[in-house]
Amino acid sequence: MLDAATLPRDLDVFRLEDFSTVILCSERFADACLRLELDGVSFHPLPAK
Repeated sequence: MLDAATLPRDLDVFRLEDFSTVILCSERFADACLRLELDGVSFHPLPAK
């Protein structure tokens, strides 16, 4: 579970400090990738509280 208060609001793509191999993105970024039909990426929603 992600703490929504600690997530950057001015970035669409970022990494967590403790998990540098995981790339997180905003829903806006994921929607843009899906609209552009980009290959090689997958998105999995994460809960934020």
